[in-house]
Amino acid sequence: MKPFVLLPFLLAMLLCATPLVVVLQLPALWFLTDATYKANVYSFQQPGLSLCMLANGYRLRTLTVKADVDHQTLAMVLEGKEGYVVCSPPITQALHGLERVGEEAVFVGMGQASQKAPLFDCMILTQADERIWQEAVDGRKSEVLYIRSSDAQYLPKEFPTDLIVTKQESENDVQFARRIEQMLQANPIIHLYAPRLGAWALPLLGKDTLLWTVEASYRSVIPPSNLYGVVAEDLSRTFKQLLESERTDIIAVKRLFTGREMHGSWL
Repeated sequence: MKPFVLLPFLLAMLLCATPLVVVLQLPALWFLTDATYKANVYSFQQPGLSLCMLANGYRLRTLTVKADVDHQTLAMVLEGKEGYVVCSPPITQALHGLERVGEEAVFVGMGQASQKAPLFDCMILTQADERIWQEAVDGRKSEVLYIRSSDAQYLPKEFPTDLIVTKQESENDVQFARRIEQMLQANPIIHLYAPRLGAWALPLLGKDTLLWTVEASYRSVIPPSNLYGVVAEDLSRTFKQLLESERTDIIAVKRLFTGREMHGSWL
């Protein structure tokens, strides 16, 4: 190759390689997850989360293990790992009571405060966020049916009472599903908000005309064409808070992700 052709080619390769070298030298933030949490919450956030972590000086790395991971497996997959190791809620629960693995990594659990264990340096608390559901119903006060269980403490404020249906303790799942269907016939609503699902939902999931907004843990239960959105931890904002805070307990930021966002469209 002629020198006057080779030089620009080498310069172009150098310019392309330099950012990659810089990225590879950044400390890692490892996300240790089970397959279910990865599919329901993590998968559609991973691209944006990777960019967010790069902007904050970390490389996002993902390790998927079984939900019942044991100490031996943990030690093997984390051997020599440094930086942050954030564990999904099921993994956090599985690691409760296990001994410390190495001294280089900062272990972060996700879940309830009661799941905190000596292994974890800090916790991301993922308790229910009633504010998110209130914001969701505020924008659609006459277009949705809000479904709640009998033991649910949260009740939407300033929301039409005839659009709230509560499962009574005396009702079985078949009776409750039938009552919802009767309400839908009387008021032709096609959008259901259901923070918690039960067996009552099975007869309704087969209706092509219904849209659902649910907690992210139920994402795989709803047919993709009928899933309007899920309420889930906003991992970008939550992990950014983790990196910027010195607190040992951090409350996870939750929000509503629409189906368009989950499928890659932000329009």
